[in-house]
Amino acid sequence: MIINIAGFNVDVENIKKVEEYIKDNELKLNWTPETICTSYARISRDPSNIDIIRERARREIERARKSNENIIFEMGHSSIAEHSVFNIDIMGVSRLLSEELEKSRLVSFTEKSQRYVKIGKDFLIPEEFKKDDDFLRRYLTLQKTIFDCYNNLVIDLEKYFLEKYKGNKEIKERDVLNLAKEDARYILPLATLTQLGMTINARNLERVLKKFFSFDLIEFNNFAEILYNKVKDIAPSLIKYVKPDDYDRNTIDLNIEENYSIPEKEVELIDYEDNFIDNIIAGFIVKRSSIDYKKAKEIVKNKSIEWRNNVIKESIKNLKPYSSLKREFELSNFRFSILISATAFAQLKRHRLTTIIDGEYSPKLGITIPQSIKEIGKENYFMENIKKVEELYYEAKEKFGYSSNYILTNSHRKNIVLQLNFRELTHITRLRSDKHAQWDIRIISDKMIEEIKNLNPLFSKILCGKDKFEKNFNEIIKT
Repeated sequence: MIINIAGFNVDVENIKKVEEYIKDNELKLNWTPETICTSYARISRDPSNIDIIRERARREIERARKSNENIIFEMGHSSIAEHSVFNIDIMGVSRLLSEELEKSRLVSFTEKSQRYVKIGKDFLIPEEFKKDDDFLRRYLTLQKTIFDCYNNLVIDLEKYFLEKYKGNKEIKERDVLNLAKEDARYILPLATLTQLGMTINARNLERVLKKFFSFDLIEFNNFAEILYNKVKDIAPSLIKYVKPDDYDRNTIDLNIEENYSIPEKEVELIDYEDNFIDNIIAGFIVKRSSIDYKKAKEIVKNKSIEWRNNVIKESIKNLKPYSSLKREFELSNFRFSILISATAFAQLKRHRLTTIIDGEYSPKLGITIPQSIKEIGKENYFMENIKKVEELYYEAKEKFGYSSNYILTNSHRKNIVLQLNFRELTHITRLRSDKHAQWDIRIISDKMIEEIKNLNPLFSKILCGKDKFEKNFNEIIKT
């Protein structure tokens, strides 16, 4: 057995230092991930050892690039581009942009948290708004008012939480002060500037670029242009088709009258499989035999409830709070309708092994106000500022279309459809129903658990926060 490290992420500043040394010594190296992609693409047809193939690719960079273009774009083996990985610093973009970017399923992100970082008066001035001097003036005035409101709420909430947790040695003062920022941020606009780190392979980078070029927002288009200019010379054979075509720009004219009535239930299980436990057990049979899935389902159907329960109990034996359920638990699907704030959505969308279809933010769907703001007597103050936001938003929507969303706040809400399997639901609830989770997303997670309880009271106990895991797990095993 031979295992070699072919490459790994390095800081570009170190590369620059090496380049200076190489230049001084009249040497030449090709800094590009394309050679890795070329080498791995040739593994299937070249009998040479991989390290030899890589050496040839490094020496013949132009040939390597032509090979990539042929394999990826002519032959359609796009997965070859996934061997090329970029770490990208993204700074000075709006929360509206970061939200859209982080919907990308096979990409990794870490963003500056408004929960832990005090936010300064840093917000985007959309280019669209600069076309109207009077509107721009009122937009800037509104943002000053909103950020003043944020700072006032932070001060008042810090006093409130320090008094509330006075003498409580189980929570650090730093964490208490973070609670103030956590709740005050609900007044911040989606124009608030943020920064994040992104790790992405070339295949997904091409998709992201095409997506952001297709938006009718100047910030989004500028982001795509700058990002493309940063990477195009590093890996020209991997990132090629970034401009959207008619299909990418296509919108569906539904010709329906919008009805913004708020759902009776903010979290509701809409679709599910009645026999989802049977599906999981049938998966265990397929995995551990030569029986096909259809036959396995028939076998399970003829078994008793006690037998089925014992199979599930056996499958989770020795499960730990940090453990993932076995893959067979993915043979179960649930579809939820959720009314969610921008704050909670920022957290939920990070669970990428789900399908999320999100609607538009709308003041007509109401807002989410932290309980703490009500308890310090600042609800009217909060709502007065929300009213100012919504008045300017409706004007902006008429004048500027989608860019009006920059004006809305973290408290505004939208409808989403969330589809996921039992295994992923377990992961989400383990994190989001834990006592340390942020309260807004915890409420949503807890309501999802309640919906599943109606289907299977026993095994829904697996759905819980880490803090309740041991208790719930023991109840299942002992039943």
